Amino acid sequence: MDCSYISSPIIGAIIGYSTNWIAVKMMFRPRKAIKVGKFTLPFTPGIIPKNRENIARVIASTISNNLLTENDLRNTLLSKEMKERIKESIDAFLLDNNERLGSILEKEIGKESLVNLSITASNKVSSEIYRLIIEKEAGHILSEQIRQAIKEKMSGSIFSVFGGGKILNPIMESIELKINEYITDNGENLIHEITQSEINELLNKEVSKVIIPNQEFYNIMFELYEKIIVNRLPSVLSKINIERIIRDKINSMDIVELENIVLKVMKKELNAIVNLGALIGFILGLVNLLF
Repeated sequence: MDCSYISSPIIGAIIGYSTNWIAVKMMFRPRKAIKVGKFTLPFTPGIIPKNRENIARVIASTISNNLLTENDLRNTLLSKEMKERIKESIDAFLLDNNERLGSILEKEIGKESLVNLSITASNKVSSEIYRLIIEKEAGHILSEQIRQAIKEKMSGSIFSVFGGGKILNPIMESIELKINEYITDNGENLIHEITQSEINELLNKEVSKVIIPNQEFYNIMFELYEKIIVNRLPSVLSKINIERIIRDKINSMDIVELENIVLKVMKKELNAIVNLGALIGFILGLVNLLF
């Protein structure tokens, strides 16, 4: 039996398999350039290590400009499914949650930050209330209300007949002055004490008792959520720069890690290329027997 009939296709298959196997390996290896003196050997490093920056730039650009666009993100974030997920998460967090609001915030931002936040909030709220009280002339308003109440009580009495209004004027002016003095001297501290007490009481309440979600709550929340997404998303994306993040991530990867990722995605296809080389080599070996 002439072995050439079988050896030629087998040799062709081995050559085809080996050639394609080497070609696939050369995509990743060698991982570093091989130098002989001042000269770098051709095809070193491999195709992917050598062109990693270009590959990273193309992948990042494709994802940023075609796969993860601003419109895609906006539509996803504003979709009905996303809102339902948010609602489910909020319900799970708020309903029947017996943990104190202060405890939750303390876990998230730390005890010291929570104390500072509480003090800052109390200071700002009290200062604003105090400013409004001074601006609205609370002393004058209170004295006028007292004056009106006295006039109503004394209406038709002998006090009003004998010019009670004129008698009241200096008294009310004195009362107004005293009220304004008290507000100026003690108002801000008093308001701060009340505000801080209310904040502490709020932090000590159970979450389920602080916010009870209902349809009105969700209408307000999602209206605010949509405004934030529509108005702020472009600015956020421009600052995040998704393309640069992806590019830098790929460039910072170890080449072995990058190789493993590519193989996970394309292992079946790369094996098919190697096996196809063997098949083509086998076919060419058979054809060679005919000529």
